[in-house]
Amino acid sequence: MNKIKIPFFIVILLVSLALGASTLTRGHEWGDDWASYVMQAQSILNGNMDEFVERNAFTIFESSVQIGPVAYPWGYPLTLAPVLLLRGVHPLTLKLPALFFFMGFLLCFYLLTETRFTRTERLLLVSLFAFNPALIRSLDYIISDIPFLFSVFFALWLMERAEAQPQVKSQVLLGAGIFLSFFFRTTGIILLASYLAWQGWRFLTDHLRRRDIFVNAMVVSGVFLSLWALSSLIFPGGQGSYFRQLAGLTPEILRSNLVNYFYLFVQFFDPNAAAAWTYLYYLLVVFFLLGVWTRRHADQILMVFFMFYFVVMLIWPEWQGIRFIFPLIPLFIYFAFQGMLAAIRKLPEQYLPFGQWLNFLLWGALAGIFLFTSASHAYANLANERRVNGPFESFSMEMYDYVRANTPPDSIIVFFKPRALRLFTDRDAIMSIECDRLLLGDYVILHKNWEYSQILPGDIENCRLPLKLVYENRKYLVYELQK
Repeated sequence: MNKIKIPFFIVILLVSLALGASTLTRGHEWGDDWASYVMQAQSILNGNMDEFVERNAFTIFESSVQIGPVAYPWGYPLTLAPVLLLRGVHPLTLKLPALFFFMGFLLCFYLLTETRFTRTERLLLVSLFAFNPALIRSLDYIISDIPFLFSVFFALWLMERAEAQPQVKSQVLLGAGIFLSFFFRTTGIILLASYLAWQGWRFLTDHLRRRDIFVNAMVVSGVFLSLWALSSLIFPGGQGSYFRQLAGLTPEILRSNLVNYFYLFVQFFDPNAAAAWTYLYYLLVVFFLLGVWTRRHADQILMVFFMFYFVVMLIWPEWQGIRFIFPLIPLFIYFAFQGMLAAIRKLPEQYLPFGQWLNFLLWGALAGIFLFTSASHAYANLANERRVNGPFESFSMEMYDYVRANTPPDSIIVFFKPRALRLFTDRDAIMSIECDRLLLGDYVILHKNWEYSQILPGDIENCRLPLKLVYENRKYLVYELQK
């Protein structure tokens, strides 16, 4: 642990922390997963978690499409609760927990690679993630992506530690670490499945240690199940509604996911997936496969987890972009780096220094490009005074004020981001892209410039419903349904 305190690693963490803090805005992009997390945190503080689940179930199941689960796992809302208690629905403050979870991820990745690379190689790899624009920009979202990323690599490091120190307390910590990941996001269960599959393989192949392997697996599973049972007694359910979304999987979506997720890794280097970055990615795929082969005995758990997680992403019908593969990207880079080192070791001795120099040049250049891009974005954000956007901008706030002051508390409102509307107005809401479904509401609110998840303002008259315009500002139209 003392090796953590080396100056260069501390500098990397501090620079990454500064970049992340400078990237945070005073608003939030549209999308209302974040609003559901915040309302769950509010329900913890108010002691009305069952009421939240009931009201959110109405929003989820009465909307035109299922926009999310009835309840997300309660781990991330639990971390938001103290922040919410101190400052209320304050976007900058609510983004701070993810910033510190990101530092935790960098630390766990550094520790995980401690026995696998030299200190210089580890610092270089950590820099790639500490400065990466895709990861840095994700800190501006009040969602569980970064806490989950931390929890995955914390659990993987605990697996490594439990293997090196096979005492009961190490297995107990591992079981708790895997549960933490599951407590942040339901897909954390993949860690347990990966661990048990790995231990099952070892049980079949390592006859001398069968008893120890079996006992360790039982302890880890027992701790996980005990914590899950305890959390189920404290927090209401709702995560089961995830499985209803699996009904949308079709062979076409599966084929599309296979192609799209393969190319999605390019966005780690460039969100626009420019041709030059795509070719670099192709090269890294080759080294990734070489690295997997080279490390097939030493890194079995990392490979099993990568495979299991990737398969789950393929069968999930809802496309969520690069944030869904955050836990896979560090493993992809890790194995690609291992593959490059393996290739360099095969070079004739006279070319070995050149190969090593070229390897460091490539990864160092990538880290430098990432640092420059993230710093430029952070500078622009600060120069723009941490712009306020989306649901927190002034026109949105004016609309919320009108709704709170001029609609009955039991009103049902149709809005393209219903969970965000309920957070700010305490009115039940649904999303509708169908004229008939509008009749479920008492009011309809349309965003003048938004093209998705709502009937467009120019098309609303075609619904031929008794709508009366009762409020308008620069961004919104509020109609009352004359029932």
